[in-house]
Amino acid sequence: MESVSIPGNVWFIDTNVLAHWVLGEGGVLEFLCEKLELPCDFSSVYIARYRTSLEFINEIMQQRKNGLSDEFYVSALATNELFSAIRDEVRSILLFKGGIPISRWRDSRNNPDIPEECYEHLYGLTLASFDTLFENHGVTIIPEASPWEDATYWSICSSILFLIRESRTQDAMLLTTAILNRADNFVTLDTPLIRSAKRVLRDEYNLHLINPTEGLQVLRGNTSPLMGR
Repeated sequence: MESVSIPGNVWFIDTNVLAHWVLGEGGVLEFLCEKLELPCDFSSVYIARYRTSLEFINEIMQQRKNGLSDEFYVSALATNELFSAIRDEVRSILLFKGGIPISRWRDSRNNPDIPEECYEHLYGLTLASFDTLFENHGVTIIPEASPWEDATYWSICSSILFLIRESRTQDAMLLTTAILNRADNFVTLDTPLIRSAKRVLRDEYNLHLINPTEGLQVLRGNTSPLMGR
């Protein structure tokens, strides 16, 4: 483990972690299972797979209520991506329900339509989740960094794209925003990105790329201080 929760640490949270929390704790998955008449086991398996994301976000809110001084941020881009992530999860559930072979899920021609009334309910559940996430400053939405506001934006963003094999444009934008806001930790479920970017981001920008399990351990004080931190 490379980071430690000390007063004043700054955290950024990736879209994928938030999406699973909204699906689980926000009631989206429960609604879909009821709407599509899916067995209870479906929900249980899903929740078990992403339990650490749920526990991580819940731990943030609990510790913030208890006076933790660490700061937790989500960039505006991540909140926009959240709707796309939830849409893709809903499509996957509809494909599963429709018996479409997994080998055909990547073909956009097989993407199922999401009924408008279903979307409206999902939108309402997502906004309600936002109220819970962002109330009392548990987690704060922050504007995306801009090259017009910081002269180093392009050098940071381009270095991430050129030097980190698994990085994509949205990854570079999210990470650049975190770096320019002096983030200590960036929590994501993107294992390939963590594997390829962890050392570069730590050495060059003092940013620690970790998954929710590691983040949860840090929050609960089960890690040792990083040398030099």
